[in-house]
Amino acid sequence: MEDLGWKTILFNKTIIYLKKIPLMGYFSKIPRPDNLTFFPELLNLRKKMKIFKLNIAPNILSSDSDYDSQKKYFFDSGLSVNYFPFNPTTTIRISLDNSITDIIQSFDETKRRAVRRALKNEVYIKETDDFDSFIKIRKKQYFPLGLLLSKEMKMLWKNFYPKSASLLLAYSKDDKPIAGILLLYYEKMAYYWYASALKVGKKLFAPTLLVFEALKLAKKKGNRIFDFEGIADERFPEASKSWKGFTKFKEGFGGQVITFMENYQTGS
Repeated sequence: MEDLGWKTILFNKTIIYLKKIPLMGYFSKIPRPDNLTFFPELLNLRKKMKIFKLNIAPNILSSDSDYDSQKKYFFDSGLSVNYFPFNPTTTIRISLDNSITDIIQSFDETKRRAVRRALKNEVYIKETDDFDSFIKIRKKQYFPLGLLLSKEMKMLWKNFYPKSASLLLAYSKDDKPIAGILLLYYEKMAYYWYASALKVGKKLFAPTLLVFEALKLAKKKGNRIFDFEGIADERFPEASKSWKGFTKFKEGFGGQVITFMENYQTGS
């Protein structure tokens, strides 16, 4: 985050990220804090540091026993729901404690068929450090916006690889890279962080084969959970509009839907 221009401070064992906005002060965000007991002190810090907007994504699941009381606490503290959350509020997780056979059996028939078709199309997957090829795929898929993503992608790769990141690329039978997945690892959890595919890659079912190989690699590296890092959340229809396509894609691999508490924010 510091490489991307954010200031970071450690406050009561929780990292706060701050971005200085000229003439306004700091915009800040706190993703997934485990400790919320410091919240009154945090509001004091906001005044002291001239934080004009504070965003917080609580690490609280909708099934947690303190869900309702924590929601009330945030509202009573003057926060409001952020209807365009900065952290995914719903995701899908697959247990890697299961065997690979059991994992693929949890795929729907469409996904199992797509794996077979990708193999029939002679698509093959390779773990690699060829990050430039992945950047080119992502730039082309999201052109012209893909040009804006390069810096963040490079900083992630610089800071996480090789200890806490893996890159998988899919190749066509003529050895051209056509799709890829960047995985990040933290505390026995593998995160499906970035995924991109060219049109030819999608036509050859490379994205589905990539996920299958990513699950196997994540398990091999000792991770216990595979997190798809976000799907559409019906609580936020406007924010989720552009997520419908890849949500349907992710749902086909089975797993458990995990719902977090909403993101909250202070006003200016």
